[in-house]
Parts: sequence; C-alpha cells; structure tokens
Amino acid sequence: MKKTVAFTLLAVLFLLLGTSVQAEMYPVVFQGSVGEDIPYQKTIEAVAFGNGTVYAACDYRMQAGKELIGIYYLGLMGAYSTNGSKLWVNGSGYVVKIQPVGDGVLAGSLGGFVFFDKDGHIVANAPTINKLYDFVVGDGYVYGVDGDVWYSNGTYSSSGEVFKAKLYENGSVALYKTGWVLNLTSMPSRVRLGDVVYVGSGMPSGYSTGYRFGAVYGVSYDGKLLWTIRTGDWVRDLEVWDGKAVAGVGSNDGRGRILLVDESGKVLWNESAFSIDDLLVSGNTLYASGIDEDGRGRVAAYDLGKKKKLWEITLPYRAKVLAYGDGKLAVGIGKFESRKEGNVTKVYSEGGLYVLDPKNGKTLWKSTDFGYVRSLAVSGNLLAAGTASSYFYVVDLDKIRSSSGICGPGIFLLTILLSMAVVKGGGGGAS
Repeated sequence: MKKTVAFTLLAVLFLLLGTSVQAEMYPVVFQGSVGEDIPYQKTIEAVAFGNGTVYAACDYRMQAGKELIGIYYLGLMGAYSTNGSKLWVNGSGYVVKIQPVGDGVLAGSLGGFVFFDKDGHIVANAPTINKLYDFVVGDGYVYGVDGDVWYSNGTYSSSGEVFKAKLYENGSVALYKTGWVLNLTSMPSRVRLGDVVYVGSGMPSGYSTGYRFGAVYGVSYDGKLLWTIRTGDWVRDLEVWDGKAVAGVGSNDGRGRILLVDESGKVLWNESAFSIDDLLVSGNTLYASGIDEDGRGRVAAYDLGKKKKLWEITLPYRAKVLAYGDGKLAVGIGKFESRKEGNVTKVYSEGGLYVLDPKNGKTLWKSTDFGYVRSLAVSGNLLAAGTASSYFYVVDLDKIRSSSGICGPGIFLLTILLSMAVVKGGGGGAS
C-alpha cells in the first residue's frame, strides 16, 4: 500500500511539473504582422495598447536616387484585438510613438501627428516644421519636440523646438495656434513632464550620426527656457523620478552616463555607465539598458534614492528597449547583420526578447526566435514586442514564473524523499 501511494505521488508530481513547464515555455499569445508586402527593409518601431487593442507601426525608408532629399520616410499603422484578430491597417508615415486617446489613437510620425478613429480612418493631422521625435500628452495638451541635424560646407549643426499645443476631442492638434513654441540651439529628441518640462537633445536610440552633441533643458510650463546643461554626447532617453529628470547619455564608443537633475538645473547625481539606449523608472528603481565598448548588451538597476547600483548583467546584443509589467522586466535586444548574397547585400536582424527578475536581473524566460526587438509596450500582464521586420508578438507575462516555489532544487529534494519512501514502503511490505 505504501509503495503504491509513493509511486502515485511521484506520478502526480511529474504530471504537474510537465504541465507547469509547458505553460511557461509557451507564453506567446499570437504573432501579428503589419506591412508584410513592403519590399524595403522595415521595422516595427512603435507598439502600444489601448481601448482593448494592440497598435503596431511598421516603418521603412524608400530612397529615390542617391541624394538625401530623395529619401522618403513612410509607414503603416495596424490594429489588432488582444486575441489576435486584425482590425485595420492604414498609411501613417514613419511613426516614432503611439498614444491612445479617447476612442482613437494619436500617432507621432517624423512628419507630424496623425489621429486615427477606432475604425482606422484618419480624421485629423498636423504637420510639424521639422522631424518629430517625441511627445507626451497632459491636461488636454500635447508637449512635443521636433528638429534636425544639418550639414553644410563640411560642418554639422542642429536645431529644433519644444512646443505645447491643444489636443481636441476629435484628435486634432492645434500646432502653432495654441500654447507656445520655444526654439532650441540643438536638436531635441525627448520631452518629459516633471516639476518643469524637461527636454533632452541628441540622436535618440535607433538613430546615429558622426556629429556628437547633447543637452538637458529645463523649460517652464509657460514656455520659457530656465536653464541648459551641456552633456557633450547624445541624450538617448529621458525619464522623470520624484519630479526630477533622469537623463541617459550615450555615444558610438559604448560609454555613457546617467544624470539626475532637479527643477533648478542642479545635477544631483552623475554616474558613469555604458552607452544608454533606454531608461525605465519603477518606484525608486531606475532600469537602464544599452551597449558597451565590446558591442555587448548591458542592463543595470539603480536605487535612485540611495544613488547606487543594485545589479548589472551582460546580454549577447544591444539592449535597446525596456518595459515593466506583471512584476517582471522585459528587455528587447538585437543587431542588424549585413550579408552578401550573390550581387545583393541583404540585411537581417538578430536578437530576441528577455524577461528578467527585476530584483536581481536573472533571466526568467527568453526567446531568440523574434529577431531584433526594437519596441515594447505593456498592458496588465500582456507585453507587445515589435521587431526589425513586419512582425510583432504579444506575450502573456503571467505565464512566465520566477524560479521560487516548488521547482528547481526543491523539486529535486522532494523527488529524492519520495523515492526513499518507495524503498521503505517496499521493505515493509516484504516482511
């Protein structure tokens, strides 16, 4: 009888183990696609959740001739239900950010703003003077930054503007008609709202040039420049903690810095780091991702209150984007690989998605089948990952478990104890 019970317990244990592992190995809910018929190199540069919908923007460049003026930045916006059904696709321009607003969605493209209703119809648009790189929505207004890098007579320069414009219920943005515009002497690429309006200048993650420049600006909510901090290298990302700005600085040589700046322009913390690509703030913890001098990806966590590093890990490729959800940290990594095939040079993406334990950086789950993951978004337990292709993936983070609990060494020990019970039970039965 004891022998039968022990074997039954072992069988149940392994059945439960098999079910658990299988659930954790398959967290992908569905794979979606936008722009699969586009013949050019393409990438899902922006994803977002809103209104029970997954939005994804497929961007590409079409070049007509060898001159810079012959490059057209184009793209498509697509919408899927969270169960994987395609809802609509429409032309959008080269989208850099997606913001659901009301029953529709506001897309910020390099050419300006485009607003789509719930059925994917374009109901409003607002072109910007320069390339639009970032925007945030607050109190019925859009705060945005646009600019460009210029090359003339062997010399580089950059400029741009930060603006505030009214966002109406129909999705239209009243650019240059409401709010204010402030001109800046270097190209801004990030804007965030804190105790003041914080602006970062430099080439944002995903873009590059031989011209190194950068600054953090403090702007009042009525549009006046308060102070400027020159960083020397690009401000790749900008976030807010406790009303203060957290700026991630990076360059082509794999070295960077993290700055904590208050509303008066005082630098409270200046930390040496790898070249920063993305920042994420959760509570008092800052997560930073990027690339080091050897081309490896790096992810680190910092306690902003204590101004100290908590942990740092190395990944195979550039750690480009971060997202936090369901108590887990998602990291998109990758690189572009050029290969000569006959007389044609083709560009492939390599990389994948890592899901980490945010307390220590340990890998909970990873997939190297996605390719270069360049955009992430979270809603509840769902994660959307846009790749350097026409594909994006929706992952259920709730199916990815930490290593704690009844698994690993604990399972091994329990198996030994149950096996011992089998042996003892057998001896007792024989006597």
